[in-house]
Amino acid sequence: MNNCRAGINGFFHVDEIHSENYILGMTKTFLTTQDILGPDGLLARSLKGFEFRPSQLEMAQQIEQALLTKTPALVEAGTGTGKTFGYLVPLILCGKKAVISTGTKNLQEQVYFKDIPLLETATGLKTSAMMMKGRKNYLCLHRYHQFFAQDSLLENRGKLLKKRLQAWINETRFGDRAELPWLADDTSLWDDLSCSSDQCLGTTCLYFEDCFHNKLRREAARAKIIIVNHHLFFADLKIKRTGFGEVIPRFQVAVFDEAHNVEEIATDYLGESISTNQFSEFAGDLEKEMKSIPRGERAPFEAGLAALKTQVEHLKLRFDSGEDRGRMDALVLQELRERPGNEIKTLLTALAKDLDESSFKELQPYAMRARELNQQFAMILEPGDPDWLTWYERRKTGLTIHTSPLDISEKLKNLLYEQVETVVFTSATLSTNNTFEYAKGRLGLDETIECIYPSHFDFRSRVFLYIPGDLPLPSAPHFPAAIAKRILAILKRTKGRALVLFTSYHNLNIVHTIIKDKIPYVLHRQGDAPRSLLLDAFRENIHSVLLATGSFWQGVDVPGEALSCVIVDKLPFDSPGDPLVAARIDSIKSRGGNSFFEYQVPSAIISLKQGLGRLIRKATDRGVLSILDKRILESRYGKLFLESLPEIPVTHQLDDISRFFQH
Repeated sequence: MNNCRAGINGFFHVDEIHSENYILGMTKTFLTTQDILGPDGLLARSLKGFEFRPSQLEMAQQIEQALLTKTPALVEAGTGTGKTFGYLVPLILCGKKAVISTGTKNLQEQVYFKDIPLLETATGLKTSAMMMKGRKNYLCLHRYHQFFAQDSLLENRGKLLKKRLQAWINETRFGDRAELPWLADDTSLWDDLSCSSDQCLGTTCLYFEDCFHNKLRREAARAKIIIVNHHLFFADLKIKRTGFGEVIPRFQVAVFDEAHNVEEIATDYLGESISTNQFSEFAGDLEKEMKSIPRGERAPFEAGLAALKTQVEHLKLRFDSGEDRGRMDALVLQELRERPGNEIKTLLTALAKDLDESSFKELQPYAMRARELNQQFAMILEPGDPDWLTWYERRKTGLTIHTSPLDISEKLKNLLYEQVETVVFTSATLSTNNTFEYAKGRLGLDETIECIYPSHFDFRSRVFLYIPGDLPLPSAPHFPAAIAKRILAILKRTKGRALVLFTSYHNLNIVHTIIKDKIPYVLHRQGDAPRSLLLDAFRENIHSVLLATGSFWQGVDVPGEALSCVIVDKLPFDSPGDPLVAARIDSIKSRGGNSFFEYQVPSAIISLKQGLGRLIRKATDRGVLSILDKRILESRYGKLFLESLPEIPVTHQLDDISRFFQH
């Protein structure tokens, strides 16, 4: 392992540096990270308000080391470090083909629209960059024309919509739906105008040459830096195994920002899954296509599709009761293979044959899609590998069956680390108890460069940690009612301005019922409106309160007074009732490991650090973190959580919260 103090020369040799990266007006003088990020560097001289941060410069130099030695790097950069410039500068200087993968669309857009142009303007460096999103973000010309061919859309409203979209199509470069602010996030219209990889007709499409997504891929092939998100990265990494249909061009360097999310997202995409929605979309798309052929020719296909829909409904009904997520053992898989699996397989086989033999060329691409669905379904229902888990997930929109690897480390070695020169993982929350042992084990990393750069924010004077010792344990039946009363007492002292994070909807809903008529502040609850609207309303009303679970533990950016308090109901251990979590615990135990300290505690520590990260977004922020779970004080593992947080004053007295805000 190389540590953060590994010495390097701080610049790239002549044969390593990209030919464009000279200081403007200084022939054959190479820029270094010091020249750009140093106390007297280009950014300090050209950007108003730029603050030199030694940790940012050292981070950039360590990533240089990783690029030069082709060594994986793990970098934890606390809030305010400036980690985006910390990896962008060495990436641009080295001139290698690189992919930056982010955990959120917001960060993806920030890197592309703000950070790279800012660097180019301030330094004179030039690089070609592209942003790529999943296929569903781009308009599909085939589905657009198919949609507006419907007779029912020839009325005035449909004509106006088409006129508006056509004007945009004539001007847009890539057909990105983000360019349509007038199109609501939750509209179903976009589903009719875009296509998934399953729905894409490929080279048989009439609009293949003009396809926006194909244009994007061609431009990305010429770019030096491509900005994607983790979902697209791992979906594409899986496709790269076959060498056909990949979206992201081949690259030399991969940087994962917000890397604490990598394992969960990679697990989703490196496994296999099939949903009842895929069958429904196949049937719906084929029915739309059949409208272009004579009615008398549709009968064989219509009968097959009707029977397929019936069997898919039987599949959904098989899981209509019980938990929303659960494991599927060998007996359940055997039952599904026999029925309705066998019926679905027979129907898809017959449909594929009929479509192949059809004289209507526009129907023939659906034969391949039917065969692919059949193969995917059969593979998922096969008896499972002991290192994989087959499980189901039931949602309002349908049923999904997954088969997932319990350990992605070997897959990452084979598909990623052995295929590219350098991989960098960075996040504000990547270490546990000041080491990377947990992250390295889960990600399958051995020899690495490892760096931890604590936030330079003054946590000791700007953050206060309140942990009551008099509440019942979270396992007690009266815990939700007890914390509701304590949350009311805290909100009285903070004058609202709070994000209350729960580990379950059960606790959230009980607390909401108890406090909703007892606080003089606007109270928001996750699920009552789309996430983006809830956050906008929370930001705008300074004294409002937001109750949330799950995704709100991370990625929430509400700087300033509106978020002055984060309350955590209990230590955020992943639920052992979750099928993947339970299977990972069993897997670790089966090899003689301690699943609690190897997996559950480190994972919970990272989640808690993410929760704290919602509170302090900039140097002028201040606030209270309250953890209502006294296990952090009384258990032998509690100190691991406290030692993983910044040095923060701790109190057990409610009135200390009032005194904190009075200073």
